[in-house]
Amino acid sequence: MLRTICKQFIRPIASLNVPPSKYQCCNWRLFCSNETKNDYGGLTVNDTEVLNYLKNAKTEYCDLVKRKETLGRDGHEKIRELQQMVEIYECRNAAVENLKILTEEMAKENDAQLLAMMKDEKKEFLASIESWNSQLMESIFDMPEDYYCSSMFLEVTAGVGGQEAMLFASEIRDMYTQYCCYKRWNIQQISEDTSEMGGLRHASYIVTGDEAFNLLRFEAGVHRVQRIPSTEKAGRVHTSTVTVAVIPKSDEVDLNIKEKDLKIETKRASGAGGQHVNTTDSAVRIVHIPTGLSTECQTERSQIKNRELAMIKLQAQLYKQHYDAENASTNAARKSQVGSSLRNEKIRTYNYNQDRVTDHRIENGTMHNLEGFLLGGSTLDELIKRLRLSNRRDEIIEIIKKST
Repeated sequence: MLRTICKQFIRPIASLNVPPSKYQCCNWRLFCSNETKNDYGGLTVNDTEVLNYLKNAKTEYCDLVKRKETLGRDGHEKIRELQQMVEIYECRNAAVENLKILTEEMAKENDAQLLAMMKDEKKEFLASIESWNSQLMESIFDMPEDYYCSSMFLEVTAGVGGQEAMLFASEIRDMYTQYCCYKRWNIQQISEDTSEMGGLRHASYIVTGDEAFNLLRFEAGVHRVQRIPSTEKAGRVHTSTVTVAVIPKSDEVDLNIKEKDLKIETKRASGAGGQHVNTTDSAVRIVHIPTGLSTECQTERSQIKNRELAMIKLQAQLYKQHYDAENASTNAARKSQVGSSLRNEKIRTYNYNQDRVTDHRIENGTMHNLEGFLLGGSTLDELIKRLRLSNRRDEIIEIIKKST
């Protein structure tokens, strides 16, 4: 009864003018995994930074709701993102206000029996507030990233270690192509330079798919491998590196490549490849005259297909040039991703003797079953998600602190 009386003083959630979701019994998609649950960088709901962030979020939400009839797709998506957090915030505030009213009434009450009932009621409010606080922090840290990119460039390059680095680069390449299949993303090869022993010097791909960039961006950097090469007779462990670069590809950039700006040359393919080699002019080289950029392809038997692939390579190079010009920090970003390929710049170590993979950017970043990890399935996906959660937590903490 007391709870019913107290709630009459509180503005109901319905005044927000939106249909309430099932926030009281929803199946929470918790932001934090078991390892990072309740790890919010020391922040709590009662901190000034968090309260300011929540007040600003509520103000933004209410403003969007008032204008929802005139909003576009992005505006309605923002409403959907903020709704759950704002509803929990309102419920939490209602419980806090009710507790305040109840505490004031307890100070005036002299009847022992009624006071005992009030104390039980107070315990319920305190437990309710604790639950709302927990759910509120989880909803804050579960907010989606502000950026989205539907496609990206993925580059794998052998680093320090000679042939052994090239052999491992081919394994890393296979891991990512299998991971793309696991995630049902589309992956398109742009270029690939292999070694005589079956290794990989460099490969470049376009990956397209939901959240492909948001996940694969954590793979950018130097990957270090420690193992005994097949060519090693003394049984010594060698350390080699492979660098991975992940560059977002904007769908809004119109390269507008004109035919008159292209110089297209054909020649006979060379190297291993069967009877078609050195018999037809199937190899294609394209030069973009305004920029001087050039690409070539001889992987296919058909000149038409080789021209299509060469054009894709050229488009990738032109896009990267455009992206670098628009965002001067890209060069620094790529350099920070791949470094100088030195062994001490690693983001992850693959140790074959100990059958382990260790990511050096997060606590408890060691996983075993290296062979399974390189299959590019659920094991790699689990580590990437942990990296994403850790990174997102740091981002949210920074956003909250800046909102003060």
